[in-house]
Amino acid sequence: MIRYEINYISENKYSEEVKEAIFDFLVLPADTVYQRLKNYTVENSLKENIFEYRNLFGFKILRIRTSKAFDSFLFSVSSQVEVAEQNPFDFKPLPLEKELEILNSDRFKIENFLYLRKTKYTYVSEKNKEKFLWYRKDKSVFDFLIELNKHVHNLIDYCTVSTDVHTVADQIFEIKKGVCQDYAHVFISIARENGIPARYVSGYLNQGKGYIGDALMHAWAEALIPGVGWKGFDPTNNLLVEHNYIKVAHGEDYNDCAPIKGVIKTAGSSLTRYSVRVIQEQQ
Repeated sequence: MIRYEINYISENKYSEEVKEAIFDFLVLPADTVYQRLKNYTVENSLKENIFEYRNLFGFKILRIRTSKAFDSFLFSVSSQVEVAEQNPFDFKPLPLEKELEILNSDRFKIENFLYLRKTKYTYVSEKNKEKFLWYRKDKSVFDFLIELNKHVHNLIDYCTVSTDVHTVADQIFEIKKGVCQDYAHVFISIARENGIPARYVSGYLNQGKGYIGDALMHAWAEALIPGVGWKGFDPTNNLLVEHNYIKVAHGEDYNDCAPIKGVIKTAGSSLTRYSVRVIQEQQ
């Protein structure tokens, strides 16, 4: 097992006094087959109690509710997580004809409806589907997804000032620039159009490896391979997900995995900044 310490800090500043607020943070490493959250501590500048609940996908959310007046708010989480070493190529795929049979079955489509349908973030217009990669039935789903990972990686130039959290996949096909969230949405949109269930994933990267996007929270995709299960693909770095990735949550798209959501009572504008530090502990 590889042990990581993860420090997440969010700072919010407001031009006018906030009179009441609710904040939800989706930033804790998840418990999965490959990783375990060992412990964590939470602090906030308002000294409010932290409430915990799970969202519709089963991931833990930290909630703060306050009626104190404030114009700045600092929130931090320090967590320790263990991740099992894994080889993403270490599995035996089904025969091609069996994969196709499952992909085309009504049961498979119904069971995975959430991860096959179009959303606001993953919808792509007909004109931009000309830039899609299409699944050829002479190769395995896994091989196609590896090709798709590279295709999306080459399609988009990494740029932190071209998009924001509201940018959708259809726009990315036009500007061909974006960040990890945009790479993930484009990958998902193409996979779903090919009948392969895919979901959005948020998390952290081992910052000692020099990956693109490791300075903040990262985003990648998971796709469902018939007879095998969910496999992670990181088109931003053109890599398959393994033990250098720490998962926080998954959902249909970014909206299900946003690290911070809230409702505030104020008349002014706000500015949010956050930082992430991931340290691999020595064994």
